[in-house]
Amino acid sequence: MRKIIAALILSCISLFSQQVKIIPPEEAFSVNFEEKNGYIIVKIEMKEDIYLLADKLLVEVISPKKLDITPMLSSQKPEIFKGQNVYFGFYETAISKEYLRSKGAKGKVDLRVNYQGCAGGGIICYPPMNAIYKSDISSGRSGIADMLQESGFMISLASFFGFGLLLSLTPCTFPMIPILSSIIARQSKRGMTLKKGFWLSFVYVFFMSIAYMMAGILAGIFGSNLQIYLQNAWAITIFSAIFVLLSLSMFGLYRFQLPASWQTKFSKLSGRGHGVLGAALMGFTSSLIVGPCVAAPLAGALIYIGQSGDALLGGAALFVMSMGMGVPLLIVGASAGKFLPKPGFWMDIVGQLFGFIMLCVAAYMFSRIIPPDISLILWSVLIAVFGIYLFVISSKFKFKKALRFAAVLVFIYGAVLSAGGILGGASFNVFANFKTEQALKLPVDFVKITDIKELDLSVKNSAKPVMVEFTADWCAVCTEFEEKTLSKKSVQDALKIFTLLRVDVTKNSDKDQELMRRFSLFGPPAVIFFKDGAELTDLQITGFKNEREFLAHLEQIAQ
Repeated sequence: MRKIIAALILSCISLFSQQVKIIPPEEAFSVNFEEKNGYIIVKIEMKEDIYLLADKLLVEVISPKKLDITPMLSSQKPEIFKGQNVYFGFYETAISKEYLRSKGAKGKVDLRVNYQGCAGGGIICYPPMNAIYKSDISSGRSGIADMLQESGFMISLASFFGFGLLLSLTPCTFPMIPILSSIIARQSKRGMTLKKGFWLSFVYVFFMSIAYMMAGILAGIFGSNLQIYLQNAWAITIFSAIFVLLSLSMFGLYRFQLPASWQTKFSKLSGRGHGVLGAALMGFTSSLIVGPCVAAPLAGALIYIGQSGDALLGGAALFVMSMGMGVPLLIVGASAGKFLPKPGFWMDIVGQLFGFIMLCVAAYMFSRIIPPDISLILWSVLIAVFGIYLFVISSKFKFKKALRFAAVLVFIYGAVLSAGGILGGASFNVFANFKTEQALKLPVDFVKITDIKELDLSVKNSAKPVMVEFTADWCAVCTEFEEKTLSKKSVQDALKIFTLLRVDVTKNSDKDQELMRRFSLFGPPAVIFFKDGAELTDLQITGFKNEREFLAHLEQIAQ
């Protein structure tokens, strides 16, 4: 029937064509689609004396499921012609990918635009027509975030527990095993049983989970850019001081313990009161140490929590995830009474080594807010002191001479680094600090971007592909990315075909946060790419990429 009607209309067109210039429908309308800045832009252009009927416009998702999105579209105001709302010249609207995802659409979708128009001042109207466009609306940020977006509360919690089990198999959690082992071994003098070992390990894992739960709650309240809020100078200084205080306790300068009355109650309840506070404190602080190591897998989860704005879900999700991470530790605790070595001086040394680890964490964090040369001097002092420590404890080992030789080398390395820092150097490569001239490391043609308008204008005016780097002074990985990747000649040569933009979010201003939210970024370093004005969401980079990986990434864009 539709074909018959179309044939009749076309016949009418031929009859009137000698009096009024009527052109075929495929020439009368031109439908174009463009993807740009997270939107699918639809533009219908009409030839002269042709108009589009506003009430016949229908924009919908037809696959993988049907969704009418016409009501949410915004466009230019229609004109009134012969009592009808119409568009002359062109019609344009933008479809938000984020909106489509919020309505349950995912992955590859098919969009259909249904339209109808008339010609010759309304003498003839064309049959209904449509145009179909295929797009991939995946966020490009994290498969984890996309998957969780579709899950219910309980499924999300189960998923997070599974993520925790997977993370427990990574090297990131390995440092926790000797930490927990030393805690249990210290208590073995009181008679360690399977039940006691499991209890201490449970307390350790539980308070580790509490730390992650707090991070999840904050992510739910403040959004996925939580990392930025914690990079202010005052926050970094407080956390650094906490790690220094904790490290001093590991060297025996003082000891954290519960009040005597609390210890008595714990002892009556379980006979294990003295180790509980130590296990709790070490579990909580261990999560802060291991956290940066597992930041990449957590990024998608935190983005999802931040976008949901659900503090309850955020806290519960990261709590169960960290409990999943702690499963191997619970196994270690349960078997500790049988397989741990006997108590001895090694327990004190493990504790002291962990104290040095905490000092390293404090130095690492504090380095984000002090000049690079001062940071190098700070590290050099820590390294030299560690060399002295190795020399002092060497007498307790059979391989005393080898350990003393290593201690001397460590001390000399620290002293040389200190000299390099005094001369203004900032590299752990001792030779680089004594060069009279420093080679230019980074490309000189990065353009600084401060807000979204500047970014959009730069992308629009660029005839080349665009690369946007997000960085910050407090971001240690950003420095590593610039020194080990962007400074390479092969990379700089490959970047010549790009317009290079840089967004510095060090100050965490409102404009900085707006830019980060625009691209759902968890934190720097991150690299965004545009081509022909459209964001290449699937090629977004979060975190460090070495020279080989980054070049391979650039090749995909250059094709």
